Amino acid sequence: MSRKIKLICILCVLLMLGGMTPIIPAVYADEDTASETNQSEEKPDASEKVAEVKITNIDEMKLVASSEQLELYFDEENADFAIKEKANGEIWYSSPQDRANDVLAVAENKGLLSAQVILTYFNTNGQTTRLDSYKDSVLKEQFEFEQVENGIKIIYTIGNASKGIEQVPRRISKERFHTLILDKIKDEKVRKDFEKRYKFIKEEDVYERRDTAFSKVALNRAVKLFAEVGYTEEDLAQDNAEHGEEAGEEQSFPMFTVPMLVQLEDDNVIVKINGNELAYNEQFPINTLQILPFFGAANQNETGYMFVPDGSGALIELNNGKNHYQPYSARVYGKDEAVFEKTDNVTSESIKLPVFGMKRGDHAFLSIIEEGDGIAAIEADVSGRLNSYNAIYSSYVVKSSGEITLAGGNRSSTTSIFQKGEFKENITLRYAFLDGDKANYAGMASYYQNYLIDKHQLEPLTAEDDIPFYLELTGSIWKRKTILGIPYKSLVPLTTFAEGEKIVKELTEANINNLKVRYIGWFNEGVNHKVPTKVQVDSKIGGKKGLESFSEFLSENGTDFYPDVAFSNVYRNTIGFSPSKDASRYITKKVAEVYPTNRATYRQDIANRTPYYLLSPAKLPSYVDGFIKDYEQFNIKGLSLRDLGESIHADYKEKKVINREQSKKIVEEQMSKINEQYSDLLVIGGNAPVLPYAKSILDAPLSSSGFNITDQSVPFYQMVIHGYIDYAGSPVNLSTDQNIKKQILRSLETGSNVYFSWFYEDPSLIKDSEFNHLLSANYQLWLDESIQMYNEVNDVLKVVRDKPISSHEELGKGVFKTTYGHDYSIIVNYNEQAAAIDGLTIEAESYMIRQGE
Repeated sequence: MSRKIKLICILCVLLMLGGMTPIIPAVYADEDTASETNQSEEKPDASEKVAEVKITNIDEMKLVASSEQLELYFDEENADFAIKEKANGEIWYSSPQDRANDVLAVAENKGLLSAQVILTYFNTNGQTTRLDSYKDSVLKEQFEFEQVENGIKIIYTIGNASKGIEQVPRRISKERFHTLILDKIKDEKVRKDFEKRYKFIKEEDVYERRDTAFSKVALNRAVKLFAEVGYTEEDLAQDNAEHGEEAGEEQSFPMFTVPMLVQLEDDNVIVKINGNELAYNEQFPINTLQILPFFGAANQNETGYMFVPDGSGALIELNNGKNHYQPYSARVYGKDEAVFEKTDNVTSESIKLPVFGMKRGDHAFLSIIEEGDGIAAIEADVSGRLNSYNAIYSSYVVKSSGEITLAGGNRSSTTSIFQKGEFKENITLRYAFLDGDKANYAGMASYYQNYLIDKHQLEPLTAEDDIPFYLELTGSIWKRKTILGIPYKSLVPLTTFAEGEKIVKELTEANINNLKVRYIGWFNEGVNHKVPTKVQVDSKIGGKKGLESFSEFLSENGTDFYPDVAFSNVYRNTIGFSPSKDASRYITKKVAEVYPTNRATYRQDIANRTPYYLLSPAKLPSYVDGFIKDYEQFNIKGLSLRDLGESIHADYKEKKVINREQSKKIVEEQMSKINEQYSDLLVIGGNAPVLPYAKSILDAPLSSSGFNITDQSVPFYQMVIHGYIDYAGSPVNLSTDQNIKKQILRSLETGSNVYFSWFYEDPSLIKDSEFNHLLSANYQLWLDESIQMYNEVNDVLKVVRDKPISSHEELGKGVFKTTYGHDYSIIVNYNEQAAAIDGLTIEAESYMIRQGE
């Protein structure tokens, strides 16, 4: 008896003497007892194995691919892989190499550290269950791998892999096993592979099937092998009969096949899941997939940060001790409005760019979601909660769910329903690696900028004398009125074309020469206009002649003009739009009708606001075609797109589901089509899919949401597009922060242009309408202040409008330095007292320009 077993026996006796029932841990043969074990006996079942597998150093892994910059190594035992940078020797592991020593992670959390894929699926009651590629595939010996060009393909069978296994004999005599199968297999490697999927029971002289060794891939190979060697259904029936096996009905159980491709491409690693090869039982649909949840994870001894693209961007310092706050989790491009929610998350900013990264010491990685970003989310957490690691990764909503309540009399029943249709989209991640002075968020932004330039042929801005001044004018709005106590809606003009001309004249007379005018509420009855398949200019603001005159005036004065149109959100149920046919559907089959959120309660404001419909993405092409055809008559070069760059939603119609990834692709196609007709596009929001087509972006995020787990907002978004696309944040006069000094500082720190939203008429017209947020938008209230603000910002930024932001750093609390190009730096101080930095004094709520350093 080994020393280990003796100690356990003594401990058990002592516990029983004390009146306690001992919990006996599983004991495995050590080196001394292993030799006494019959080598043909089956290995312990996965449920009996310890949480850790043998952790392999890169020197013990197999080199499977090499490029000029990188090497890819693979562990054939536990499916780990590692990336080695040739230039500096830095190694990035798919799972933490020191995870066996993690004293914080226990039970399932310990095993998750070894998982490359984590999935959740729905059961028939709508509840979700979590499985992972380690516990539910690797430990069960249910994964396959094959070397491919420049990489490795790993095929995980996750869950119960016995479906269809009745095609393989459960028991077969030694003689028949050899004569009917093994002896007929010519390839020695194939023969050994098949033999190890059975265990030999010496006492009975039979081979017994190892069910866990038959993944879906292995099962398919076995069936094909039987056909090749001539093992027939009659042979199978005879073997079953000899060993008392009876054919039974096939059981329904959760089982998933997830193929993951890892390949080298120059200095990048490409990780891909082909949607066509993703397989699962439709009774247990996949809800989410987490891909490489611990790739590059940093332990508690490392310094650096994780970068999340929240709003403009945010940093989460490694080991910041904020494990008592919620982990970071947010959907790329914001929430899917076609998934019904009564309440709205208290989130001020959404993710615009499908990227994330981590800095560890002098090294960093950046991940770009190339495919699947429409259904993606970014997740990040710090050490100290469930394990000792800081990790950042992406997850994907493969299928969504909803609830439907059936009521009758005094009874009601709520049941879960799931998104219909198959998921056939690809998920592709690109990992890039940075070191030295590039291993920071500035280096990540520069890398992503160059990626976009190469992929979409982005052209740099041309140098001009002045930066843009963005002016938004509101034309007509709907307002509730009453006559004899009977309520009705009336179209009310806030700015006619003639009045808009007066406002523009006052600005140009103040020497604001690079003016860009966005005009909302100009056609089809106001801001919340009817479907745009036809264009009818509102007569109350001047009609077609007024528009043509205003457009001609702007052209003569060198002012760019952007009439605004909404495609995705349909504000009016009119002839030409049928909600039952043309709108998206919730999973519950109801028409997707959305009420704006009440900012006080964060609930849908059904009592006071008018809802809008979500246009089915399938209808978007015909709506765009109709608008372009009618809009051509005005000969206007510019166009403002209100919603195509702001949000992306799905359509869950039962017979023709369009998931969010497919919807994203439709938006990209329509943006390309519009761009062919109108090269000067102004886009609201600025999600990544519209960046190749936008000349201007408004409502660009200038800060992050400020979640508790994050430590600092950074202008990553601006660092990506500055010098290639003009942009501005939200209108200055509608901002929650009315401190003009701080607004100027924000513009200088982020390279943002000046943007105001105005109307001409008296503000009292806004009262008792759904446009109360415009109460401070009368142009006379802001004219002088806007001119002063623009002149100050213009004097500083006009010389670097066409230059990229090369670096950004926090010099002290509330003090930031932004460098444009190579040697033009602006230091801003948001504090209410002067700041002394490196021998320089920056006055309170002021800035300093440093050039030639």
